Amino acid sequence: MGPTLLGQSKVYAAKIFPAGARLVLLTLAEFGFMFHLFLLGLQIDISLVKSIGRKAVVIALAGTIIPLVFGVAVYKIVEHANPSEPAFVLLVLITTNALTPFIDVTGLLNEINILNSEIGRFASSISLVSDACGWFLAFIVRNIGAALKYSPTEPLKLIATVVGYYCILIFVMRPLVIWIDSFTPKNRPNEENHFIAILCIVLVNGLFAEYIGEHARFGAFVLGLSLPNRPTLGAIIIQKLEALCTGLLLPIYCATSGFKTRLSSIANMSAVKTELIIFAGYFGKFIGTVLPSIYFKIPFKESLTLALIMCCKGVMEITTYGVWRDAQIIAIQTYTLLIFSMIMATGLATIFIRHLYDPSTRYMADTRRTITNSAQNSGLRMLVCIHSEENVSSFINLIKVSNPTKENPIFVCVLQLMEITGRAASILVKLDKQNNLLASNLDYSGQISNAFDHYENYSEGSVKIQNFKAIAPCASMHDDICTLAVDQKTSIIIVPFHKTWAIDGTAEANIPFLRTVNKNVLKKAPCSIGVLVDRGEIGGNLSILTGNSSYLIAMLFIGGADDREALAYSIRMAGHPNVSLTVVQLIASGYNTSNYQNNLDKEAMDELWASINNNQKIKHEEETVRHGADTTHVIQKMANNFDLVIVGRYHEPHSPVTLGLIEWSEYPELGVLGDMLASSSFRFSVLVVQHNSPE
Repeated sequence: MGPTLLGQSKVYAAKIFPAGARLVLLTLAEFGFMFHLFLLGLQIDISLVKSIGRKAVVIALAGTIIPLVFGVAVYKIVEHANPSEPAFVLLVLITTNALTPFIDVTGLLNEINILNSEIGRFASSISLVSDACGWFLAFIVRNIGAALKYSPTEPLKLIATVVGYYCILIFVMRPLVIWIDSFTPKNRPNEENHFIAILCIVLVNGLFAEYIGEHARFGAFVLGLSLPNRPTLGAIIIQKLEALCTGLLLPIYCATSGFKTRLSSIANMSAVKTELIIFAGYFGKFIGTVLPSIYFKIPFKESLTLALIMCCKGVMEITTYGVWRDAQIIAIQTYTLLIFSMIMATGLATIFIRHLYDPSTRYMADTRRTITNSAQNSGLRMLVCIHSEENVSSFINLIKVSNPTKENPIFVCVLQLMEITGRAASILVKLDKQNNLLASNLDYSGQISNAFDHYENYSEGSVKIQNFKAIAPCASMHDDICTLAVDQKTSIIIVPFHKTWAIDGTAEANIPFLRTVNKNVLKKAPCSIGVLVDRGEIGGNLSILTGNSSYLIAMLFIGGADDREALAYSIRMAGHPNVSLTVVQLIASGYNTSNYQNNLDKEAMDELWASINNNQKIKHEEETVRHGADTTHVIQKMANNFDLVIVGRYHEPHSPVTLGLIEWSEYPELGVLGDMLASSSFRFSVLVVQHNSPE
């Protein structure tokens, strides 16, 4: 659309972009980009600075200094060839190429779904240090330039102006936005007046930034960065602005950058010399990241991945190059080379990153732990995933029925799942009890942690709780769950089902985010998994806590690894003095499985009979079924007799037990029987267990 191709036609330019149309488009794009940066600043957690380690600082500094050295060296070699730009401009260009903006790195990591991986978090920390180096260098260059151009005292005036601006931002605009947000009710996050008032503050802040010589977009970003991460504030602004700014206006902004490129301008020897300097910056960045990474004993593949990530550029570079071009600091030839080099480098690097790095290999290669393989009289390690406060009571009671004792305590990792909205850095953090007490009155995260901490105190040493919080994109949230399961050596992960029900049995809420996470965890978990379909019986029936009556559990056993794991968990629960367990074995008429699976199933049933001999509260029933209709009839007889039904996820698709049921499956992630049990016609809660071991 620019002068490279279609823009060469005057007829096309007059029809598509008549007089004034391009200016309107550019203005809209600038506004969109300004609010896009405000959103990004709003989503960035400044506490990330505390997590930056020595490795990240060293790699960031090496990745900044080495490309500077490479760039200057190549510049000196080609200096006599008279490139198209003055020496100062080329040196600034070299410096810019040596930096990696935090915003661009987190955006790329989110796009390729490794934002919350080990390498993703490390790359975010490195880019944060690189950004700090960039701000420092820009401050130095700007003040030196002012001193040389005007007077030695001019830098003092600039510093005073900038300090004054930040004082206004922190002590006037920030409190004003927080004050407006405090009037937004939690149950009415879409208050139009409050939203418009915040937008006006962003615009006024941008005007102040322009007045002191900064760009309005930079002022918007700093304002967003200074604001606290509040649920209502984020919900209002992100919900209303993200689709418009990020989905529409930001692509327009990037497209307008293409209007300024002219491919024909690089068809000469001068362009080759300039491109060599640009390439030296990219190559220096790559070497400057790989070498210190290897020195710190980071695996070679991951070192390469890290270096490729650091070589990627994004919207911040497009902005910088555009500002230089508009101010006539760089020629169109240099601008075109920068844009095309960025596109090629980032495009190729992204392809190689996807090929080199798969975060799931870390936990997929781990030894798979299961309840079946752990001794019944040993401590159980569980990872429970909480999405909202509604999950708390049912999960606490599930832990309770898992039979924790002082002799054999249960170690529970509680992981709160929060979805990132936009492209901020992901977080996986352990929550200590002191912080939980301080945060309990501010957000539901602290309240959830406190609820589990109170339960730990109530358990008198039979349950050990550790609280964690993960903030990550939906597509890669499972990486945090699986990584934590490996680190904590858990035998089972419990996740909530994505649908919830009201007391009358009707569907109350559907959470697509949670369904995506559950599907990914079921595919890649390093241990057993349980999906808890909460009908309110686990959360509402407090008999297991008060000790007044029995808690009735049923387990459907057909055969296979998942059923054996579900049976092992059920037998463990039956050790609780208030739990009664009924194992219903469904025997397929005239159908035989493999001898290997048959032998394992017989061993599992032998263990069940041994448990029955020692525990009178365990019962065993056999039901012979010919097809799916018989199975449905057996399950319907259980409708009002139990509080919790446990079932394995996977069963042989050709078995008569499930014949005719697969076609009606609505939730494949629960398996055939789990899907049937989760239907609205039943009132008991359901736990679907997956052994997650290769068949």
